[in-house]
Amino acid sequence: MQMATGQGERRAAATLTYCTNVHAGETLAQVERSLDEFVVPVARRFVGDASFPVGLFVSAATASELAQPDRCARFADFLAQRRLTIATFNCFPFGGFHRERVKRDVYRPSWLESARVDFTLQAARVAATLVPAGSVVPISTLAGACKLDGNGPEVHRAIASNLALVAAGLARLFEETGREVVLCLEPEPFTTIETSAEAVAFFSGPLASAATRASYVAAGGASSAASEALRRHLGLCYDCCHQAVEFEAPELALGLLAAAGVRIGKMQLSSALVARSDGTADQQLSALRRFVEPRWLHQSFVREANGRVAPYLDLDEGITAFAGASVGAELRVHYHVPIDRAQVDGLLTTRGEWIQALRISRRLGLTDCFEVETYTLPTLPGCPSPADVVDALTSELDAARRILATT
Repeated sequence: MQMATGQGERRAAATLTYCTNVHAGETLAQVERSLDEFVVPVARRFVGDASFPVGLFVSAATASELAQPDRCARFADFLAQRRLTIATFNCFPFGGFHRERVKRDVYRPSWLESARVDFTLQAARVAATLVPAGSVVPISTLAGACKLDGNGPEVHRAIASNLALVAAGLARLFEETGREVVLCLEPEPFTTIETSAEAVAFFSGPLASAATRASYVAAGGASSAASEALRRHLGLCYDCCHQAVEFEAPELALGLLAAAGVRIGKMQLSSALVARSDGTADQQLSALRRFVEPRWLHQSFVREANGRVAPYLDLDEGITAFAGASVGAELRVHYHVPIDRAQVDGLLTTRGEWIQALRISRRLGLTDCFEVETYTLPTLPGCPSPADVVDALTSELDAARRILATT
């Protein structure tokens, strides 16, 4: 859905969508089935007969299929017949995102590996084929690698070098097609970039270095255009849940990114789980245990009453730490829960923070692409039915639309 603000200076219309990584879709046939089963019903309820912009999850397997011109043309017809358009791609997971167990595999291959480069360029070419000339298409991706697999200056330089290869390819794509693809690194706990300060340091350091510009030139980019192309085609996907889990205040985080000139290609509207150590700690611990599940990582952060924050790779570790925390401690969990709800299964959410982030983003003109991302709906306690998922997604989009209407 696109909507203009109509307030203050004239700004670009905001695009509002949701990410289809909530639906299993490893192959193109599976993607098409999920579009018919879920996206079309949501779209018709949300925008009626108007076209609906899709935040499409694209795996490496799907990108490979769509790289075949005939198959891509058929998919374009498939979308047009259902009044669906492409707003953005999510290429963070390489594949297998709905396996029974994913956990740290979601970070593989990382930006240290050529497979990630090849996949991303292929997906970008597909995106450019599916949108009109003059379009800007954000593609979200892993923010480097998992820190537990290695971190430090050499890792950062290698990641920046591979990103420069993609930037060179995206610059050529822009010259050839008039479609501007922006690769958006998505900060997430335990990855190379997880905080806004780390994002600023990476974009102003390794990504802006002479060595990275040299990699861009070696990939066929013009030396005189290297710095501009890196800024144009490499940006950030600001995920509200991820930054809330890190206890980042939206005003400070987004202000820091804006001051540093880091391009925000899209904002993912998402909420985290919250538990607070007070008189209901036992009930909260019981509720938290219902969210422990084997598929995805749920990185958890405990902030003690004295302000010290301790990170934990998964929810079971976070629960143990929270159980022994002092009164006044708070636990935040990377578990995307419905953004329209202030409480879920007896626990609080960070709903207020995505609302604040969206409003700040509109006020500062940081991005026009907003994507609801509650991919964990299938694993919520109670296991929602397909009809429940359609209801939930529509309700989330309605909640975001109401907030956009006031910005």
